Amino acid sequence: MQLSSKFFYSRPKPLSICMALLMTGFMGGQQSFAQQNPVLSATDLETKAIDNIKPKMTPSQSVMATQNHKRGVENQIYEMTPIYLQAQTEDTIQFGQSVLNQKAIDRFQANNVAQLLDTMPGVGMAGSPRPGGQTINILGMGGHADVPITLDDSLKGFDKYRQGSVFVEPEILKRITVDKGPHNVEVGNGGFGGKVTLETKDAQDLLREDRLIGAFLKYSRFSNNSQNTYTGAVYAKAPNNIIDGLIYFTKRDSGNVERPDGSKFLFSEQEQDTYMAKFNFRPSEGHKIFINAMQSGHKSWEPFAAMRDVDLTSPTQEEIDELGYDEAWRSKLVYRDQDDRSYSMGYEFNPSNNPYINFKAVASYSKTNQHDTRTEHGVISAGTLGSQSWIEYTNKAIKLSNVSEIDSRYGSHKVKVGAQYQNMYQQALNFVDTKIDDPDFNHGYYQPYFMPEGQQTMLSGFIEDQYQIGSVTITPSLRYDHIVNKGKENLANAYNKPEVGHDYSSKTYTGWSPRLALSWQQAQYLTWFANISQTWRSPRIDELYSVQYDRAAAPSSSLYLKPEKMLAIRLGNEMNFQDLFAEEDHLQVRLTYHHNRGKNEIFKNLSTFCEAQVIDKQNGGKGNISVCGGDYDHGWYRNVKDYTIKAYEAELFYNQPMWFAGITYAYVRGQRDQSPVNPWLGHKTWMTAIPPRKATATLGITVPEHHLTMGWRGIFVDAQRRSLRDDDDAIAARTYSLPKTKGYALHGIFTEWQPYGDTGPTLNFSIDNLFNRDYKMYLGEYMTGTGRDFKLSISQRF
Repeated sequence: MQLSSKFFYSRPKPLSICMALLMTGFMGGQQSFAQQNPVLSATDLETKAIDNIKPKMTPSQSVMATQNHKRGVENQIYEMTPIYLQAQTEDTIQFGQSVLNQKAIDRFQANNVAQLLDTMPGVGMAGSPRPGGQTINILGMGGHADVPITLDDSLKGFDKYRQGSVFVEPEILKRITVDKGPHNVEVGNGGFGGKVTLETKDAQDLLREDRLIGAFLKYSRFSNNSQNTYTGAVYAKAPNNIIDGLIYFTKRDSGNVERPDGSKFLFSEQEQDTYMAKFNFRPSEGHKIFINAMQSGHKSWEPFAAMRDVDLTSPTQEEIDELGYDEAWRSKLVYRDQDDRSYSMGYEFNPSNNPYINFKAVASYSKTNQHDTRTEHGVISAGTLGSQSWIEYTNKAIKLSNVSEIDSRYGSHKVKVGAQYQNMYQQALNFVDTKIDDPDFNHGYYQPYFMPEGQQTMLSGFIEDQYQIGSVTITPSLRYDHIVNKGKENLANAYNKPEVGHDYSSKTYTGWSPRLALSWQQAQYLTWFANISQTWRSPRIDELYSVQYDRAAAPSSSLYLKPEKMLAIRLGNEMNFQDLFAEEDHLQVRLTYHHNRGKNEIFKNLSTFCEAQVIDKQNGGKGNISVCGGDYDHGWYRNVKDYTIKAYEAELFYNQPMWFAGITYAYVRGQRDQSPVNPWLGHKTWMTAIPPRKATATLGITVPEHHLTMGWRGIFVDAQRRSLRDDDDAIAARTYSLPKTKGYALHGIFTEWQPYGDTGPTLNFSIDNLFNRDYKMYLGEYMTGTGRDFKLSISQRF
């Protein structure tokens, strides 16, 4: 059966719609449906096509489809791109992707990337509103290895204790793509939660159609923290489009963030400068060379733990009298000098007359570092990296890939092959002045025992065949990773004692990751899809080489660690209807079910070290570690039991020329087979990083003749009533639990207006937390939410 070239289905019979909706209720729907929805345009998100179908289309059909798609997604919260458009523009089509486009990014006017992604189903922000205090959680997983982040093909990585993981300025971005789950063949060594791909603006995005040179100015003002953001750019291209380039600058300057009760997140003010330059060169047809560079940084007094809502203890009157008011406060802070850089360059070769060659080579370099300094009166602790610390994460990578399109009498193939090299090096040094006279601690200069220095090198190869026969697409893929970890001896002799197991030697891990994706376009308006993926990740440098002092119960390195593994299944469907209730309207529905089974989870080695302790307690004993007889893992980390995460997502978007609406819902549930601090507990426990249920809703109107769009959006978060402490009352279990939270609803409004059309300025106005609702965020460790915020921006292209 051959695929119809007309993807949009016009005016289906009511019975057909009811039957399709009924069928989708049995499976979690996913992607392609949401991707073409005009409703989605109203919702600020963009969801990518779910299947790998590449139907043949005539030029006129392609133009018509593209026009319909653009009309459909112009106002949506996020966009779910139709299958046929994906096939035209992407190397291969990934299931489960959601995309924030430029319009959505501008409309949200977010302070950070994590705040932008918090609008997506199954995706949440963890951390605080302080500068650099955010991480991203996808499907209940938020670790650095579980959610890799790239900026223009440059891998970003920062894993400092109690700090966030992403510091990219939202103003430079034009597109954010989120992969949910470990189903992307180009992601190796983890990515269990998914992947976040950030793309920056370039000259072609900003230039007017009739201009060779241009400029861009933008000013934003946020009321909550008195924030001002200034942006300017200049860009140009050659008349024949051989060369184009851009220079971009943005400055964010704010005061303290205000809570709903009027109090302040003390020392949450931000002053950050970001510079970006991009260059593209097309020497001849099919060839492209590009260079990208980005640098940002900030300096300020702030609490050590950027991720937490720490209520700083005010200085006593005695401290103020002794040190003065300013110095008394600074004694409780660090002066942080942060710098974040990304560079990438690459070459693309895609001749129009050769379907076997679509080649891309990219080399990238990324570095993030923090230098913290305390005053001479500061509270010095080795657990907070002493009186000074220097932390640096550097990533180097090379990636080669090629896509070949092959037609045969039995169907068509799109074959992708690739190879990757990646090197991550982390450097850590602190100075603890209380150890200045102790030679065993190198007179105060040494690596933190919980942040060892070392590197991880990965060599990988992958192949994927997107095979389409009729209305069915079968996409098997295979990836191989070879990973070498190497620690570095600590400068402190106290953490460099081989006799107690302090071992920084190299450790190698290898393995295969097979994946299979299936899709079936049952009808023009209905597509089913499924994924099954088996993948793994190597232990991180911190997990292998963190150590403790020689008299600790588990002082040694953890070179015995096994790699974590995951078997992930995804099922779903999409429906797409056009001209359903009225001319030029569009309805999209996507339902998705995720089932992730993890094995050999890596966790801290503490509390209960062996099964004999459990038996001793059951028999009335104290369960001391002595009953183990030394037969237990002596490293600070160990592999614990398995876990299961299930997630359900529903997305519905409706759009027509005059108004739009959208609803999303996500429910994630996660349990371990045992307790992470007691692998012999005997029953299941709730996983800590699982977000509460969340729904979003959007309703808006458009007035095309006045270039005006306005609307309302709501975020509805359920109470989180589950905790690790419910099933394990050990002290260590309490430490690794998060406080339960009540449910809450946040409302906001937004307006976008171009009073003089495309040639004039663009005004964006919004109000976040319209009713100033006081709430606590579960993934923020009971962090208080931010208060009402009036946001206004005005931008102009010249």
